[in-house]
Amino acid sequence: MQIALTINNYRCFHAANPARIIIKPGFTALVGVNNSGKSSLLKFFYEFRRLFSLMGNPTGNFLNAVGGYSETLVFNESVTDPDEVFCNLNELDLRITIEVEDEGPLSYSPVPYAKRLDIFVQRSSRQLKAVVHIGSGPLPAIGYDFRGNVLVRTQNGEGIADLSFIFAACNDLEKTFYIGPFRNALNIGAKENYYDIQIGQAFINQWRNYQSGPSKRHNQFVYKLTQDIKQIFGFDDLQIHPASNNQSLNLLINGKSYGLSEVGSGIAQFIIVLANAAIHAPTYILIDEPELNLHPSLQLDFLTTLASYAKHGIIFSTHSIGLARIGAQRSYSFKKLGEQGSELKPYEATARLSEFLGELSFEGYRELGFNTVLLVEGPKDILTVQQFLRQLRKDHKVVLIHLGGGSGINPHAGLQLEEIKRITTTVYALIDSEKDKLDAPLDRGRRGFEEACEAAKIKCCVLERRAIENYLTDRAVKVVKGEKYRALLPYELLGAMSPSWGKEENWKIAREMRMEEWIDTDLGKFLTSF
Repeated sequence: MQIALTINNYRCFHAANPARIIIKPGFTALVGVNNSGKSSLLKFFYEFRRLFSLMGNPTGNFLNAVGGYSETLVFNESVTDPDEVFCNLNELDLRITIEVEDEGPLSYSPVPYAKRLDIFVQRSSRQLKAVVHIGSGPLPAIGYDFRGNVLVRTQNGEGIADLSFIFAACNDLEKTFYIGPFRNALNIGAKENYYDIQIGQAFINQWRNYQSGPSKRHNQFVYKLTQDIKQIFGFDDLQIHPASNNQSLNLLINGKSYGLSEVGSGIAQFIIVLANAAIHAPTYILIDEPELNLHPSLQLDFLTTLASYAKHGIIFSTHSIGLARIGAQRSYSFKKLGEQGSELKPYEATARLSEFLGELSFEGYRELGFNTVLLVEGPKDILTVQQFLRQLRKDHKVVLIHLGGGSGINPHAGLQLEEIKRITTTVYALIDSEKDKLDAPLDRGRRGFEEACEAAKIKCCVLERRAIENYLTDRAVKVVKGEKYRALLPYELLGAMSPSWGKEENWKIAREMRMEEWIDTDLGKFLTSF
């Protein structure tokens, strides 16, 4: 499901420049300078969680809102002054529009599906008004009841609109998980929550209960989380135990004991954030500045591991354009406009690969141990290939850059490839073949790109199978997607299979792959060759 969310007159988002963002599975980055609105947008989901709860079910609360300003909104406890959530640049009411686009086939409904909901929050009284839209336009504010998820006229019981998609969207928005920029389990006493994450002694106690309590599921959860952290940091062995005074955690790393304060805030952040996210199993994880306190080589690892605990994806704010370009399938830029508030718009892609390396500060990466650039097909392939590189312990040595799909894979790529070679000579490329059968020829663009790589002395692997998702095994597919799903045949098109999954989910399946399942393929041989 894709949700288009438009927010008018919330904090820094003026009616003249509303915030409009697409919420969909995968990784979304919010990029901008300080005080430009990134954190405000993330906090919106936390502050208005009760609103989405009210609008997510066929109850009297929803009927009251559809009938007029009769349902009063109580904000999240983090809002100490309700006036602060309204834009201070005008006196207008707050308006939220939810538009839903289902990317799968629609089930039959005898009445039209409602795909749009307008919600108005009155500035003076905090009362709600909701307006449901169907194909013929907005529904009038008259008497309604519910029959299941179908809105019916009170007067005659006539079905008017099926609200299944609206309710599903509101439920997704309600079950997000917000992580603020401060995330450290130390020296914070018994305070229970920092926004959605449990911290301090309360967190330490919960870790103890999960690790040594009677629940096998909780015991296994702690083990899996510990294994994730061990792999990310490259430890041979890792054990995490609460200190006897319940004030901190003790870590046993490669046979040596450390207090959490001795190993730095990076590991502390991994432990507390990943544990909280795993416990809540949210739809989307919202995190402010995931790069804080982290070595650049760990930032993408942190994002992908964190996102593995979310049902749909992750939305993160960042000052790092490079992290946004590597880690996100879609990005938005924020700009301060003075009296017109803040402006949010899709971030335009960098045209040239050499400019991309500049954004990443590749020289700084090289100083940190990165020695190779690997060009891959598209933004969704970056996270998938990263999972394979992680198993080879190369993910902290290889910088991944996407070619933008067909736009970058063409016979005219030679100039950009040569520009990259001026920055670093250790460059490789990995692209799909897009073949529909074994002996099918490469299309002109892919053949031309392969020749351009050869001319630039860049080793290019054109996959023998159709695409990278054709290497995902049936076992791993079923672990992530369920028993009704199956692996692709070598030349089968992902979109033609039913049931299918989104390409943005490939990385989750790759994360479940065992090395022996792919290492002997042409993909495995290529990734082990450098």
